[in-house]
Amino acid sequence: MWEAMTNERRPANPGIHDLETTVAVLMAERSVLDTLYRYGHSIDYGLEDEWLDCFTADGVFEVRGQTTDIPRRSYQGRDELARFVSQHTRAPDRWHKHLLIEPRIAVDGASAKVCSYFARLDSTDKGRPFVHAFGRYRDELIREADGCWRFTERIAEVEAKGPNDEDPR
Repeated sequence: MWEAMTNERRPANPGIHDLETTVAVLMAERSVLDTLYRYGHSIDYGLEDEWLDCFTADGVFEVRGQTTDIPRRSYQGRDELARFVSQHTRAPDRWHKHLLIEPRIAVDGASAKVCSYFARLDSTDKGRPFVHAFGRYRDELIREADGCWRFTERIAEVEAKGPNDEDPR
């Protein structure tokens, strides 16, 4: 499934017939990026309704630790997702940033797959930044009737997590 993310390139000089298709794909990719970015901005600042709007009504958010010390957690549907985000840390009580890195987007009509890296930067009580966790997102999105792209599935593969949330000297 994810192995289908290849190194295919858009034509360097698309013909006039391909131009409309190319523009449509670029616009879809840009709209998918907007959803990916809204996710991070909304979770970091406690914008719960905006974060929930990143998912379809039956959407899934799953955390998979790549080591045994990170438990697997899964949340499906509006109620479970709303409970998750309502309990998530946020500014100004807890400063952190969910960073999206190098997203690779493959659009196929009204669906898309994205593979990207992530890092979560946190602040200690002394205001010093540290890497809380990093890993990879594997996303599946669809364009819904209102034109918005939303996650049907977001899997966060946490590859490493800091030893604690204290000053990491």
